[in-house]
Amino acid sequence: MPLNMVVCLKQIPNPDLQFQIGPDGKDIRRDTLNYKVNGADEYALEEAVRLKEKHGGRVVALTLGPKRTEQMLREALAKGADEAVRIAYEDVATYDVGKIARLLAAAIRAMPHDLVLTGVQSDDHFNSATGGLIAGILGLAHASVVTRVEVKDGRLEVASELEGGLQRVSALPLPALLTIQFGANTPRYAPLPAIMKAARQPIKELGPQALGLSGWDGVVLPYSFGVRGLSRPAAKRSAEMISGSVEEQAKRLAQLLREKGFVRR
Repeated sequence: MPLNMVVCLKQIPNPDLQFQIGPDGKDIRRDTLNYKVNGADEYALEEAVRLKEKHGGRVVALTLGPKRTEQMLREALAKGADEAVRIAYEDVATYDVGKIARLLAAAIRAMPHDLVLTGVQSDDHFNSATGGLIAGILGLAHASVVTRVEVKDGRLEVASELEGGLQRVSALPLPALLTIQFGANTPRYAPLPAIMKAARQPIKELGPQALGLSGWDGVVLPYSFGVRGLSRPAAKRSAEMISGSVEEQAKRLAQLLREKGFVRR
């Protein structure tokens, strides 16, 4: 059964960098940052391409963000996506997950979609909410933290990771949305010919009018949202390194445990 699939991708600041709070106190400084594709989204893209290779169909890579995100979309094309679409929303911080989900849902609604895939979470905000919100807005069957996907008789069988090493296997009707867990597969590297071909492929750009909006502020939200400020976590005392012989270390550790109230005298 061929599948029309949409994969939502997010570009995040490289987590190996040292972040500084900007002058307005409401965002990090972005003038010296470089960016990469969100880690979990790489597994979502790989899962979509594998399903296409097995069952046929098309994969559309979709993102929301400024012009720089097009490099990430070209990487997705080189790895097997058939089309790339960018919602030209220029707010580089995009903290409001509810607004983001509504914009992505508006774009997906206008596309053929049997299956929508996202990563389980973003590596910068850790909300783990975007996929579930999109599913709710579009009325799609939904499973999260998915580690295995199979298509059987026009339905999906998916395994979701639970606590304690357990898994839950569910049957879902199509269309559906899945959030893919880290380690669900092994993302591929793009071969050089595919990279060169992707560099020449067009990327479709969607403005607010294409989503049925008068402007980016035309998204109807059941709440108000604003960033009051960012701050670094309060510095804590450094760790104490216990030296000496094994016996001396054990005595000192026991003393510390008693002093901290973890062990009663």
